[in-house]
Amino acid sequence: MIKKRIDTVTPGMIVGRTIYGDNYEILLKKGVKLTQSYIDILKKRGFLNLFIEDKNTEDIVIEDPISDKIRMMATKDILRVYETTRNSLVTIEAETGEGIIKCIHSKIKKNFLASHAFHQLIKHIYHFLEEIMSHDLLSGLNSIKSVDNYTYEHSVDSAVISLVLAKKLCLDDSKIKQLAIGEFLHDIGKIFVSEKILNKPDKLTAEEYDLIKQHPVFGYELLRDNDNIGLISAHVPYQHHERQDGKGYPRGLKGTNKINTNKLTYEEHGKLIMVAEIATIADVYDACISDRPFRPGIPPDLVYELIKKGAGKHFNRELVDVFLSITPKYPTGSEIRIKNGIYKGFTGYVMSVNEDTILRPKIKIMYDRNENAIKPMEIDLRYDNRIEIECVGHCKDYNLWTD
Repeated sequence: MIKKRIDTVTPGMIVGRTIYGDNYEILLKKGVKLTQSYIDILKKRGFLNLFIEDKNTEDIVIEDPISDKIRMMATKDILRVYETTRNSLVTIEAETGEGIIKCIHSKIKKNFLASHAFHQLIKHIYHFLEEIMSHDLLSGLNSIKSVDNYTYEHSVDSAVISLVLAKKLCLDDSKIKQLAIGEFLHDIGKIFVSEKILNKPDKLTAEEYDLIKQHPVFGYELLRDNDNIGLISAHVPYQHHERQDGKGYPRGLKGTNKINTNKLTYEEHGKLIMVAEIATIADVYDACISDRPFRPGIPPDLVYELIKKGAGKHFNRELVDVFLSITPKYPTGSEIRIKNGIYKGFTGYVMSVNEDTILRPKIKIMYDRNENAIKPMEIDLRYDNRIEIECVGHCKDYNLWTD
């Protein structure tokens, strides 16, 4: 199974992974043969990529860290929490950050924390954690996000990334649960910002940008002081836009670029907590590799380099080292191109990731430099250090990323 750009998909190809609609109804089941009509409908719905199965790639297995059932459950839970909160906003008339915070405490917070949707999310979190905690590598994070539900699906994938990293760091179960809840709701503060501002195509005014930069504060105020979820759950949305160099927002906190092995969950007031630093890496990584309405996903090897380049300034340097040790630069199923040697310009796909040499995967070459199909060739890059590869993608500028 491989992931293909929808503009390269043709009738007769077989759907490799079930495709869901905006309300999580099944659009096309795994195994369905595509028709031009199906392809046109998917294009209109904003899908940029599809998973495709064929004889030459049936030995490429792209594993999702969570099952369709658990992924859909988690995404629906997040969606319902957002909807419940959004429905309570009809009484908000405030336009300033201070006014919105007052409304959160006086009109919204109590109903939010008592809502069935919120308690359902907390109840289901254990099923999510059970599946995630069996994984040691961040392989297979290639979910197909829909345009309308990007926020909820991004929240799920950010949680997956964060929890695999948290497991590597041996955080205790309580903090891992709080991290998951915080990641699920890390952008909920955007509900309190007008959609006209969030989706504004023109340059934002200074006042509009300042309001957007307060969405972490709104999320924190909504979640804090709740013994059922813990302090960390509120600090994940509060701090996920902070930076190590102090140039983040909303408070301009500075980090130490260290993993505090004596107290991994340090929570002193006014300091960056490590769990939120984990969330920052996860948020950026998934936002970059995901397709967006304004650009296709950035190739994973470039996102890998973006995270690496940002270590020390944007991201906690020691956390980045751990993250890169469990994150394949060339994930299974990625389309790749040979950069040198006799096969320069030939293309194919990553067959599997070698856990002991994570930067040197096993690849399958399927097309020559003129894009003609050839007899597939398998090469294990562990045993051939001469070959260099790069991921194939349409968005080559990782400066275009945004959450």
